Amino acid sequence: MGNPVLIGHYDYTLDAKNRLVVPSRFRELLTQEKASHFVLAKGRGDCVMLFLPSQWENFMNLFEEQARALKDKTGVPDARRELFANAEEVELDEQGRVLVSEKFKSHAGLRKDVVIIGAGARAEVWDAARYQQYAAKKAKPAFEKIAQEMGI
Repeated sequence: MGNPVLIGHYDYTLDAKNRLVVPSRFRELLTQEKASHFVLAKGRGDCVMLFLPSQWENFMNLFEEQARALKDKTGVPDARRELFANAEEVELDEQGRVLVSEKFKSHAGLRKDVVIIGAGARAEVWDAARYQQYAAKKAKPAFEKIAQEMGI
């Protein structure tokens, strides 16, 4: 198996105890990795990133590689601290859910209705209304522009 790729758009709700169902395809990939947890981390902007363990490891390797390549490395230790301080391993329960902590809910403005979108080497968890606004204002126009330039 190559590097797993997370794709798709899934509509879910956070339950009263802040548990979120993880898409079945993502759970299947977790099983293939013989793991029982995902990694949640604060994303840029209004989302929470969700990684399979292998993707988190790749992400960390890429972070370190790119940090070494930066001309101005003065902010790297602070960025590393921010990233690790705001990441958690979250166990999958028997119903295929993970617990979303209050810090992640607050960071992404998550309320009841959420979307999980595949973003390739990770997934992202968004408040449904915020994602709809983001998609309309930024993601869809960016895709149209790039798709036209690439001829797809």
